[in-house]
Amino acid sequence: MTRSSLPIAVALAASAGLLLTACGGGGSDSSDKIQPSETVTTAAPTATTASPTQAAGDGVNRPSTELPKDLTMAFEWPKTGDATKDAVLNDGEQYLRALKRASARDDLKDPAYQFYSRNAALTYAHDQIKANVDGGFAPTGEDHYYSAKVSIVRSGSATLSFCRDQSKVFSKKVKTGEVLRSAPNDDSFILYNLLLTKDAASNGVWQSSQITVIEGAKQCRR
Repeated sequence: MTRSSLPIAVALAASAGLLLTACGGGGSDSSDKIQPSETVTTAAPTATTASPTQAAGDGVNRPSTELPKDLTMAFEWPKTGDATKDAVLNDGEQYLRALKRASARDDLKDPAYQFYSRNAALTYAHDQIKANVDGGFAPTGEDHYYSAKVSIVRSGSATLSFCRDQSKVFSKKVKTGEVLRSAPNDDSFILYNLLLTKDAASNGVWQSSQITVIEGAKQCRR
């Protein structure tokens, strides 16, 4: 594939028996035979304190997640009207934006993805960004996220599932600017599940702590 997403590994360790719900209807499918219960064995990089450059209206100073002009990320999930759930949706979105920002800027030290994640989700983001940086690639195009479902499991713990259509986002060679395009296929539709945590150590935001990624998800096709 020449998408901006590199070969995806599952990064979810079962936490206190929590089950993440899938978006859409029907069963899931993955051409990569991904097992949702696989445990991350690589050590997560240590999160660093981000330089505050943004305020989101909740009193929390946040690093920028602004993207380059040649990369757009559309999140088709409206607010729920519930303040807590909407905060989870916002911070889950910022985690994804931060990951793509670091890859697009060819910057493994970008503070935003470290600000919005921890544990397995931080490891996943770090490894995805590093693979792009080491390979000399950056994402470009139009990325779409939709069918979000958020659930508050208990105080300070929430799950967020959503779909992604990456058929219009591609890899770009950083040195030459050449865009590597390919036709859409079943793997263009991806199911994500996040476990987010908000506690005394989370910088005042809902940090993504665990993640599963399943390519070729039938329930995400549209």
